[in-house]
Amino acid sequence: MSKTILVVSPHPDDLEIGMGGTVAKLIDEGVNVVSLVATDGSGSTTLKGHSEDEMAAIRLEEAREAVSILGVQTLIPLTLSDVKTDQNKEHFKNDFKETALRFKPDEVYIPHPEIDKHPTHKIVSELVLDELKEGDFDSPKVWCYEVWTPFGTYDRLEDISHYIDLKVMAVEAHKSQLEYKNYTEGILGLNRYRAIFNERHGKTEMKYAEVFIELGIY
Repeated sequence: MSKTILVVSPHPDDLEIGMGGTVAKLIDEGVNVVSLVATDGSGSTTLKGHSEDEMAAIRLEEAREAVSILGVQTLIPLTLSDVKTDQNKEHFKNDFKETALRFKPDEVYIPHPEIDKHPTHKIVSELVLDELKEGDFDSPKVWCYEVWTPFGTYDRLEDISHYIDLKVMAVEAHKSQLEYKNYTEGILGLNRYRAIFNERHGKTEMKYAEVFIELGIY
């Protein structure tokens, strides 16, 4: 039976930005990847004056294109505008639980609930951890991926040199967001930095890398 991982993205582009290279690499190795997107992106910044409904539709199409580039087998986009209200938080927790019980992932990936500075990232990750602690799950390993805030230290480094082109294509599928902020250039710089200043000793041929922190929650 092949390994399954569940990547939880607070926003439609977080998987691609934080761990797009690793996702492509794992899929190449035969891993089944499920992407659960917590919010619909309707409140995203727009330079073209789109309505919230229009932004949600645009971001859904972008998310579909991005995961198809990486080869993600299953995309589950939720229709929540945010996770600020108790009702929306409960909705997300129920959807996460249903997804986890359905796919029984060996590993769950989230932004770091303390290090990541984005408030939506923090809330979503905390809700995932709460549900994992409370729910009837087979104790999946939990990894945090790097999105809004660089990690000071990390537990795992993935060489994504052979997958960086796919990652860039997937990030750039989110055209509406690149209109106002050059995520591609920023994340390429971070991934290049990770490869050069990695914590391994000796010479390395890595050109790009992504890093992860393991969370022990049980």
